[in-house]
Amino acid sequence: MSAHLSLVLTATIALTAILVTISVADFRRLIIPDELNLALAGTGLGFQAATQLDQVPSQILFAVGTLSAVWLVRRGHFAMTGRIGLGLGDVKMLGAAACWINPLLLPVLLFIASTSALLFIGGQVVAVGPAAARARVAFGPFIATGLGCTWVLEQFAGWNMGSLQ
Repeated sequence: MSAHLSLVLTATIALTAILVTISVADFRRLIIPDELNLALAGTGLGFQAATQLDQVPSQILFAVGTLSAVWLVRRGHFAMTGRIGLGLGDVKMLGAAACWINPLLLPVLLFIASTSALLFIGGQVVAVGPAAARARVAFGPFIATGLGCTWVLEQFAGWNMGSLQ
């Protein structure tokens, strides 16, 4: 753990509180409020500024790039299918999540989020029937799972991928 333990623990508590709040809101209403995404981005950048101030500009660039790439995927899916497959709140949440992690760990976050969502939907199909596969599903809780797991891997399991600068 490169940062002071109390700072990492404080950030972990703040991250957990925000992710739980986002998950509950998204499960209930299928909406991630902008205020929660701003809180997620702001606390992530605050942690980055407190631990590696010189990396903050590249972290912001990474977050903007992530948001842009995910928005393009959303737009491409809509252009091909005529349906919205990923909500704007999810797009913003992935951009905000990028404020928290090393850029090289984004594939880990996306893998965990996607896999947990697919397992959830599979469980729903088994429990309820095939119609469950066509139901709208909140993706925010799965992004939260991916970010939480990736954060733990980076901060507590030593998956620090090094600096990109």
